[in-house]
Amino acid sequence: MGPDTLKHLFGLMIPIIAICIPIVAIVAGIRMKMAREQLMHETVRQLAERGQPIPPELLNAQLREAKPGGWTPAANLRGGAINTAVGLGLILMFSVMQPGSWLWSIGCIPLFIGIALLLLWRMERDKA
Repeated sequence: MGPDTLKHLFGLMIPIIAICIPIVAIVAGIRMKMAREQLMHETVRQLAERGQPIPPELLNAQLREAKPGGWTPAANLRGGAINTAVGLGLILMFSVMQPGSWLWSIGCIPLFIGIALLLLWRMERDKA
């Protein structure tokens, strides 16, 4: 395994590291959340053993974290506007880069997602 072999491996290391970084971030986030929950449960257990009342703020904070946030109409509007702008930008960029090519159609994916989110925002606004 000489220096020439290592030069060939550098080309493979970049995508491998690029894939590993988000995986490590997700695992670290999950471990931090588990550690925080374990500390909260330990605190509740110690309070219960001593016969002290458990503060409702402690339990409410835990319930707030467990409840899914969901999509609000403002989030639909924001996401729809961003996706629509990204889709239009990709269509414009690819059509200028290679006129007559099919690459512009890549921008249709975020464009149609954005349009769908804007339609959801409009329906929820009209319903309210």
